[in-house]
Amino acid sequence: MQPISIVIGEMIKRLLLCIALITTVVTSAQKNPLLSHSFWEGKPSVADVQKQVERGADATAFDARMFDATTLAILNEAPYETIVYLLSLKGNGVEKRTHDKRTYLFWAAHSDNVPIVRYLLDKGAKTDVRDSRGQTPLIFAAARGNVNPELYDLLLKHGASIKETNNQGANALLLLAPHFKNIEETRYFTKKGLSLKSVDKDGNNAIFYAATLGNKAMMEAFAKKKVKAKALNDKGENLFFAAARGGRSKRNGLDIFQYIEALGVDPSQKSKEGVTPLLIVAERSRDVEVIRFFIEKGNDVNQRDSAGDTPLIKAAERNVLPVVTLLAEKVSDINAQNKAGQSALTQAVATNRADVVRLLLQKGADAKIKDLKGNTLAYYLLRNFNTHNSKDFNEKWRLLSEAGMDWTQPQGDGSTLYHLAIETGDADVFAKVAELPIDINAKNAEGLTALHKAAMRAKDLYLIKELLNKGANPAITTDLGETAYDLARENEALKDVDVNFLK
Repeated sequence: MQPISIVIGEMIKRLLLCIALITTVVTSAQKNPLLSHSFWEGKPSVADVQKQVERGADATAFDARMFDATTLAILNEAPYETIVYLLSLKGNGVEKRTHDKRTYLFWAAHSDNVPIVRYLLDKGAKTDVRDSRGQTPLIFAAARGNVNPELYDLLLKHGASIKETNNQGANALLLLAPHFKNIEETRYFTKKGLSLKSVDKDGNNAIFYAATLGNKAMMEAFAKKKVKAKALNDKGENLFFAAARGGRSKRNGLDIFQYIEALGVDPSQKSKEGVTPLLIVAERSRDVEVIRFFIEKGNDVNQRDSAGDTPLIKAAERNVLPVVTLLAEKVSDINAQNKAGQSALTQAVATNRADVVRLLLQKGADAKIKDLKGNTLAYYLLRNFNTHNSKDFNEKWRLLSEAGMDWTQPQGDGSTLYHLAIETGDADVFAKVAELPIDINAKNAEGLTALHKAAMRAKDLYLIKELLNKGANPAITTDLGETAYDLARENEALKDVDVNFLK
């Protein structure tokens, strides 16, 4: 068996290599105007692009998210001639894979750019390829909401099938259901062989899909065509569940839920796994009236899902203060924990704002609560630290201190706050921890002190020297007999730094 330092050292090397590659790509993107949305928003001509290429810009390079110049040109509706010029360059072949493993045909179909779709197809672009999410160009176009028959005619003529589905088993008609303006727009797809009564793998019908974006007109239109509004899918969910989940950036308002109730659908339905619409909107909706609607319609505020989460636990993770307040006033146990031992306060400390933490503490949330692994709230606070939330971090620290938090208590794996502070890499967090009466030389379950951890993870010597100044003992060895000096020598980030002071 290899020493832990060697194993971890190899992991760190790989991580640093990935960071270096990403940094190189990002730096390249910053210097390459062809990878800038602002450049393409100006609808540049072929001459404009050629000028940038002559200045050294790479017209085939990717940015950090695997978008290239051609993709950005298509997405920003650059002139036809400009896109064709980019496609003519070596390295921009029609089957080139970009973000999410999509070829240019995906982006052109997504943008409903029929001339470029035609050009790509004439150049041999394949219609049966799938991206990393299991979508074909036809399905990707439908998911975008494109209803243009000319676009689909082109794709079908070149080998696409109207029967194609995504990984969830949804065909083009289902994916377009939230976007149709009227039933007439569905006729192209039904004439091609799709049924208004199509369902996906989970049994969700067209009304379910229309409900995700709150498309009342199409819900009503589908209902008139005998698509069942009161149907249950294979998970035992009704129309309220689809509306509760909404779309990627769409949260339905109270009017949609009232409309669905008027269709005769039960707002207190439970799925086969015990999920209620309230459990979904508690996480998704920031509208207090929507939350109140489901409570008043009989959704149990103490109901748990398969992970043991209650509506309050879900809301506490990222939802707004008014929603958390309403739920906190209704629950029977403010300290209810999910199957991982996390309470609403745990989630709020980890990822929500300090005002939510304050509210929960005022309602009686226990600041001394631990999860099933024995981790305290200190673990969740420090593990989720980043420099952008330092103000909230400090306020949460203050609130928890006032509530009786024991910062000196080790975590489930024996780690102290010194270990966790090293993971943040932040000098201010370390200084805060250094004020506490914690054994700086304590080992965790892996046999590592905070100094050992710093020697393996540090990108510079600052925290290593701070630990030494506070009394860390460099002579202590790991369970495998390695010193901090040994570990620091294996740290790729410190390879050009003198670490002899650790001897």
